[in-house]
Amino acid sequence: MGFCGGCCKPLLIIFNIIFWLSGAAILGIGVWMIVDKNIASYFEVLNIDTHDKFFRYTAYLLIAFGVFVFLVGFCGCCGAIRGSKCLLGMYIFFLVLIFAGEIAAGVLAIIYKVKIEEKVESTLEKSIKEKYGPSGSATITEAWDFVQIQLECCGGKGPNDYNGSTFAKDPNKQIPLSCCVLTNKKDAYDSPDKATAVNITECQTKQSEYHTKGCKDSLINWANKHTGILIGVAIGIGSLQLFGIIVAACLCRQVDREEKY
Repeated sequence: MGFCGGCCKPLLIIFNIIFWLSGAAILGIGVWMIVDKNIASYFEVLNIDTHDKFFRYTAYLLIAFGVFVFLVGFCGCCGAIRGSKCLLGMYIFFLVLIFAGEIAAGVLAIIYKVKIEEKVESTLEKSIKEKYGPSGSATITEAWDFVQIQLECCGGKGPNDYNGSTFAKDPNKQIPLSCCVLTNKKDAYDSPDKATAVNITECQTKQSEYHTKGCKDSLINWANKHTGILIGVAIGIGSLQLFGIIVAACLCRQVDREEKY
């Protein structure tokens, strides 16, 4: 118990500073999901409706969770400084709850990752054929344009995904301008309709100056990369929390022992 008496308080305070930073990261992810155009476009293309209430609630839940982590960290600091068994007990309880929630979120992320990989090809093709173009969904169209410009790709499997689509009714416009080799790529991010190509006519009739690579592999890589980052962050924070639980329990025992004597 000598180690606990001398080191647990500073260790718990240092841990909570790191814990607060993790809360800021979680809060930042929630805000990022709401405001970042990139993630909104990728999710729209992958058939995840960013205007759906479930998506918005998920982002708000992450923001609330980040704030909650701040409050739990504050509770732990107060408990360590004041030597309060009550505050330390609450702190340990909330850490265990957060740890269980992170495990559940990690499992769901792994399941969802597999689900995306299984259905992505059919999802992308259906999205293009049924929802891209003036007669389709403006949100999906804008998302596809953004993804095709940024990733320099065309369609899901390739440009032929546009064959028989609602967009390709005009023989002179078999693929959209966002599939072309653009001369103003950076400006086209914000306004795809103002994009200019090396040769618009030859591009949109699939003769030359267009991207032949499909977007599927790039989108899967993007999803895997970001899911992997989230899983890694969750594992890292979870490991830290186990350390915090052990240190807090040790300090709680020390406080209890001091009260008895």
